[in-house]
Amino acid sequence: MNTSKIKLVGALVYASLMVTACAGGTKAVRGDDEPGLDHSAMSTGLDKRDLQKMLNENMETMRHSAVVQRWLAEDRPPVAVMPIRNETSEHIDGPLQALISDVETKLIEWGAVRVISLENQQAMLEEIRKQSGAGFDQAQVAAFGRQVGAKYLITGKVYTTDERVGDQRRVQYYMFLQVIGVETGEVFYQNKTSVTKAIVSA
Repeated sequence: MNTSKIKLVGALVYASLMVTACAGGTKAVRGDDEPGLDHSAMSTGLDKRDLQKMLNENMETMRHSAVVQRWLAEDRPPVAVMPIRNETSEHIDGPLQALISDVETKLIEWGAVRVISLENQQAMLEEIRKQSGAGFDQAQVAAFGRQVGAKYLITGKVYTTDERVGDQRRVQYYMFLQVIGVETGEVFYQNKTSVTKAIVSA
């Protein structure tokens, strides 16, 4: 089959697919092409925007807290960011893992600490995930902190409450962050932020 015939067949197949898609009334779009798409909730589930909103609010509160002033007085102590635990039924472990880099980036921008990245210490991170799955063991996490040379650890979790009334549903998601001193286990900062998702009658 020559080049012209191949192009013709390809064009016919493409046209056929487009007609089928249009007939079904659906199409694939990007957020940039559909105004407001990135802001609309598709369900009551957590999405990237929800997680980012809660994290940004937590970090902004931390930025103006006493612990940052403490760090500045201590001349940039070493800090490590631990994995954020998922205590919801949502499959968000990947996005939560990505938030670690966002927290580290903000800490570096503030210039108040030296960030110890755990990204390349996969065995240690896996052990942390295992031990925190059955409940948060603060002493054990502090031991990990000492092992990597951190003076402070940032830890957190995401959890949820779910309410149903008739055909309406409201789900509230919370992100809780803490800063813990490795030597004593003292909590120097903690804050909780939330987002609400709902399915309501039109």
